[in-house]
Amino acid sequence: MKKIVFAIGLILALASCAPKTKAPAPLRVNCLVTVPAENRDQYVELCLQHVAASLKDEGNIAFDLMESVTDSTKFLIFETWASKEALDKHAASEHSAAILPLTRPLATTIMDSMQADAQPEGDYVLRLNCPTTVTEETREAVIELGKELVASSRADEGNIAYDLFVSCTDPCKMVIFETWKDQASLDKHSAAEHFTRLVPQIQELGTLEVESFKLATK
Repeated sequence: MKKIVFAIGLILALASCAPKTKAPAPLRVNCLVTVPAENRDQYVELCLQHVAASLKDEGNIAFDLMESVTDSTKFLIFETWASKEALDKHAASEHSAAILPLTRPLATTIMDSMQADAQPEGDYVLRLNCPTTVTEETREAVIELGKELVASSRADEGNIAYDLFVSCTDPCKMVIFETWKDQASLDKHSAAEHFTRLVPQIQELGTLEVESFKLATK
């Protein structure tokens, strides 16, 4: 009996010393979409069908269609996947094969995929996704603050893109979407008067998260 207990203890000790495999960081996919006004209704209808089906895919963490508050022709497909394998299975799914070919002629899409811990080789820019949740009572106030933040931030040195997108499936879900030339530009923006004045007001009216990625330039 002692030998059996000793053997079990040895197995447990060896298991605790075995190297742990680190789970891959979730994969974030941003698809920036430009939709001509005449295609808007058809595009949104098809995309919402795709969103509903994709949320059920294995490995999906988040999937939404979001519309810019500054330009009605601009949309953001905002996705998070547990792994590259999950994303690949989604891309090969029946619903993707059926719906995406119908959406492509309706819009122009730029897709970026990123992982939080990625260290791209060569040049890169900084991408920030800032998911924001508000209430029905604070929604309009946050949108107005967001519009002012967008207008001022676009004029900041080193800014490449800046916009506020609102979910087409949940009006209380938003994303502040940013791209910066480098860390110095982002730091300067974060110290700017419009940032230090407007962002605390948005935080008082809702929750604001910050996700930062290094996006390789092509």
